[in-house]
Formats: sequence, structure tokens, C-alpha cells
Amino acid sequence: MICTRCAKEKAYSEAEIARFREHGGPPLPPGICIPCIIRDPKLRADLYSWGDQRMQTLIQTARDLAARPLEAIDRFVESFR
Repeated sequence: MICTRCAKEKAYSEAEIARFREHGGPPLPPGICIPCIIRDPKLRADLYSWGDQRMQTLIQTARDLAARPLEAIDRFVESFR
């Protein structure tokens, strides 16, 4: 699918966007390429906000693992049962 704004770059379809969102992916609008999203202030703000939130979640998870490594190991072992 070609971008509906610039007609140059590849854009993601509705099905691809739905698959990304199922796995916690970014809030990309269908039919618009990444460079056009970054050029648009509103879409860029939404994407950066999602990225900031994602980074905070990853940092919190890493801190939890560092603070309580035995609990993390127990959860890992339990996931195989």
C-alpha cells in the first residue's frame, strides 16, 4: 500500500495496523507512511507519547527485575508448568 499523503513511501494497511496493535504496537494510522507521520505535528505527538509510555514500562520492568530477581526467576520457572 502506498501512502495517501505523499504517494511515495510504503504505508501500512488496516490489517497490518490491527496486528501491530494486538501486540502493543504504536498508534499508526492506516494509509500513512512513517515519514509523513513524523512531519504531521499531531501524529508525531501521538507516536512520541506512545514511545515515552513504552520506555517507562520497559524501565519499570527492568527495575522490578533488578529489585526482586528471585521473584522473576520463580515467575519464569512457573511459566513452564
